[in-house]
Amino acid sequence: MVVFTSSLAVFGQDPAGPLLRTVGGDTLPRPQSSYGSQKFVGEMLVAEYSRRNYIRGRSVRLMTVSVRAGAPSAAASSFLSGIIREPFAGLRSVCPVPKETPVALSSPSNTIEGILRAAVSDETSWGSRTAMNLPALTATPREMVEALEEVAPGSATLIDWELDDEVIDIVTTWPAHFSTKRAEALGLQTNASFREIVEDYVGSRKEAIA
Repeated sequence: MVVFTSSLAVFGQDPAGPLLRTVGGDTLPRPQSSYGSQKFVGEMLVAEYSRRNYIRGRSVRLMTVSVRAGAPSAAASSFLSGIIREPFAGLRSVCPVPKETPVALSSPSNTIEGILRAAVSDETSWGSRTAMNLPALTATPREMVEALEEVAPGSATLIDWELDDEVIDIVTTWPAHFSTKRAEALGLQTNASFREIVEDYVGSRKEAIA
């Protein structure tokens, strides 16, 4: 079994197309970045190799994972972990997009559960060879920081709101609202709130230190 981790970046707002509001299981991918295009090509290869019985392959489209452990990366989405991870560690972090920008998120544990479920589901339950969208929690940076402040008071003062047009141009092409009935039929769910994600992250850091 080969499980390919694709991305919500396969979807995007086509300048010549209708307004993309909510992505469903049958929404046509229209990547608006090189990254999204590469992921969509990967999905097609997995589907084709599976059709030809070279592999048993499945593709899952990940939401932006937050909060990721480790150091910041060069990815456009890196700040969506950084604005939680760094302030909690007493370090400054920058949010490069407007506070009210909606984004589709998933906790590390929910993301891992989705990948594992793809690997073990039987053929009938899995269904189509097309990629499956994992469940998403829609939140804004403002809501994310408010959740952090509730869990770790004073942390929000370490966040600098400095807009970056290049990052904005990328992040705002990603859809923020998803209908994921296929994933939910497999028992997958999103987090109830971003505060829950922050609390899970804080708990995992304390366990790691202990």
